[in-house]
Amino acid sequence: MKNIGLVSEMFNEYNDPDLSYDGSKDGNTEWFKLTFLVDNEFFTVRDGKRHFIEKYNDQLNMVMSDFLNKYQKEFESSFIEEKRFEVLDRTKVIVKDLKETLTREFLVYNKIALFNIDLVGSWQAYKSAGDSDIEKAFYNDISKHVKRVQNNEHRVDD
Repeated sequence: MKNIGLVSEMFNEYNDPDLSYDGSKDGNTEWFKLTFLVDNEFFTVRDGKRHFIEKYNDQLNMVMSDFLNKYQKEFESSFIEEKRFEVLDRTKVIVKDLKETLTREFLVYNKIALFNIDLVGSWQAYKSAGDSDIEKAFYNDISKHVKRVQNNEHRVDD
C-alpha cells in the first residue's frame, strides 16, 4: 500500500527565499501556494511538516525561480497595463502557465502530482480604468507629488 502525503510550498512574487509568509502579511506581496500529492519516497517530515526530499526540493526551487523571473516585470509593475478585469484574466494566464511549467519540468508520473495552486496575498481581481473625474484628479495629485519629491531629491544631491 502506498503512503501518500500532501506537500505544500509557498513562493513569493519577489522570488525571495528568505521572505516568509508570516513576515510579509503587509497586503503587498503576492504568493503562489503549491500543494502536491507525493509518494512517501519523495518527501520527508521535519518539525511536523512534510517537505520534498532534497533533490526534489532543489528542483522545485529552480523551476519556480525560472518561472518567477519570467514574470518579474509584470509583478513589479502590478500589471500596470491591465484595466478592469483584464488583470484577473492575465493572472489566469500566469497560473495556467505555472501549471504547464510544473507538469513539464517537475512532476513525476504517479509519484508527484499537482493538487492545488492557491493565490495568497495581494492579488488584484479588478483594477479601475481611471476614467472618472475623481480618479483623474487623484492621479494628477500623485503625479504632482512625485515631481515635487523628485525635485527636492535633486536639490539635496546638487
